[in-house]
Amino acid sequence: MDLRDFISLSEKEGELKRIKQEVDWNLEMSHIAKLNEERGGPALLFEKVKGYPNPVISSVCTATSRLALIMSMPKATSLVELMREWVKRTTKKTPPKWVASGPCKENVMKGDQVDLLKFPVPKVFPKDGGRFFGTTAYTVSKDPETGWLNIGVYRLQVLDGKTLGTQFIKGKHADLMLQKHKALKKPMPVIVGIGGDPLFFLMGAARLPAFESEFEFAGAIRGEPVEVVKGETVDLPIPAGAEIVIEGEVDPEATKPEGPFGEYTGYYSGVGSTPRNFIKVNCITHRTNPIFWFTTVGRAVTDTHMTMALTYGATLWQELEAMRIPGIKAVYCPPEAQEDSLLSFQ
Repeated sequence: MDLRDFISLSEKEGELKRIKQEVDWNLEMSHIAKLNEERGGPALLFEKVKGYPNPVISSVCTATSRLALIMSMPKATSLVELMREWVKRTTKKTPPKWVASGPCKENVMKGDQVDLLKFPVPKVFPKDGGRFFGTTAYTVSKDPETGWLNIGVYRLQVLDGKTLGTQFIKGKHADLMLQKHKALKKPMPVIVGIGGDPLFFLMGAARLPAFESEFEFAGAIRGEPVEVVKGETVDLPIPAGAEIVIEGEVDPEATKPEGPFGEYTGYYSGVGSTPRNFIKVNCITHRTNPIFWFTTVGRAVTDTHMTMALTYGATLWQELEAMRIPGIKAVYCPPEAQEDSLLSFQ
């Protein structure tokens, strides 16, 4: 499955609505999506975004029914059953499969051609520090000593056409890798992907063990290896069906002002900008007429809360079983509770 397969399937299942009227990337698009999410609406495909030729999708994961479609299960499957199936499938990890090329390579931009604002990047909330390229985008990085690959979803702000502000939270896997590059006095190569298999967004949000690759967990859930291609400028695997791929590097010593942003807690992350590391973009590849994907984040329930509920619940379930705790009937993480990172189980 890739994002386009998901769109076709969701439309067939009555889980997607096309918005044919023109919308503005500046607050309007996100406001419509937010109202839709609060009313339990479908995924939205904005076909006309002011100033841009390509479409934008939102609200992909805001309903259990669409999480079920992503996992190739009946849309009536409950969240608990999705967690149970996640645990069942991920017992046998499957490494990715390298292929010569893929749709993500249909267009290549380097040098002066690189421009992040070629894409309809939204401004989500009025007090955000700017336009955020990364709300569903997944960042791939590699441990320079062991080769361990990580996929993580981190917010990414467009600072200019060739620079993305980051928020690699201290202690998270990308930050651990960045600190190793700092010790080696080397920049950290990264890729940022949008689209491809929607499962990559879930993988990036999952709380998986350190030193284990999300690519292998994705293959386990799919029941077959995910296809990856080599980067144009970085030695990292790229999902072959991704809509947009950013290739770049992070200088561990350099920072630029980033933020604030309306986070999944329902609050802005600060009252002003904060010095943070950033990605220097060296190359962009994308499919023809790429589909941009964003989430409103903000107060529950959004894509963020739903994916955290599924993946955190499944991880907790796995950990409890690994501890050989007897009599576990089910594990459940309420999506609404993810604002406070609360977990409950029975």
